[in-house]
Amino acid sequence: LMNLMQGMAADVASIKMDVADIRGNLETLGQRVSNVETKTGRLEGRMDNHKARLVKVEEDLAHQTRYAGELWDRVQDLENCSRRNNIRVIGIPEGVEGSGLSGPTLLLSVLRECLSLGETEPIEVERTHRTLGPRPPPDQRPRPIIACLLCFQDREHILRLAREAGELYWRGGNIMIFPDMSRELAAQRKLFTPARRRCMELGIRYALQYPAVLRVMVNGRQLKFEDPEEAIRELNRIPDQNRREEDPQPQRKNRRCMEGDPEE
Repeated sequence: LMNLMQGMAADVASIKMDVADIRGNLETLGQRVSNVETKTGRLEGRMDNHKARLVKVEEDLAHQTRYAGELWDRVQDLENCSRRNNIRVIGIPEGVEGSGLSGPTLLLSVLRECLSLGETEPIEVERTHRTLGPRPPPDQRPRPIIACLLCFQDREHILRLAREAGELYWRGGNIMIFPDMSRELAAQRKLFTPARRRCMELGIRYALQYPAVLRVMVNGRQLKFEDPEEAIRELNRIPDQNRREEDPQPQRKNRRCMEGDPEE
């Protein structure tokens, strides 16, 4: 019995030691958990701070993006306003400037031969130049000529005569005259080409106004489109019965001059 009691006492002592070790481990684990919670709380605080900073950065980025867009629109407007007196003439062969004629004199000679311009009309050309780039080979299309007219009214007069004349020829070659504009604006206006073709198919009047706004007259009502896709959707809803009783061939003939977009 004494041996049994001694054995039980040893077991109890061992159990107490194990319980003490477990208690110590639990206390250490509790401290570690407490440290983890503290660090987690700090991380959550930092995360909240980072979220706030990220929201601020996104707001600033959105503002800067809008501001950059506005600045780009202003730059485009300034560039196109600086070209308000310019015309782009396509088809004049390379090298004719060296035949004793200066650029402005040559251009006036070409315009008076191609258009119904009177010899006494006081059109003044301030300067002319070919578009930048190397001179193309003889078998390729010549570079366009950019001409700056002194008066805006002269520019509008020349463009109107070019639209009315349709096909223009000089020295056996085809000449085209367009308003000068930036590459970006030309691409933006070019998106309206399907809508303008649809207008010509329907035989209805239209005008592509600056910078890129399509105005269409349908049954005496004027429609305005700034979105090319919306324009073609609305025009496709117009029945073909609205076609005018006239031959559309002259319209197709004048299409390139009516579009008013320079070729790049």
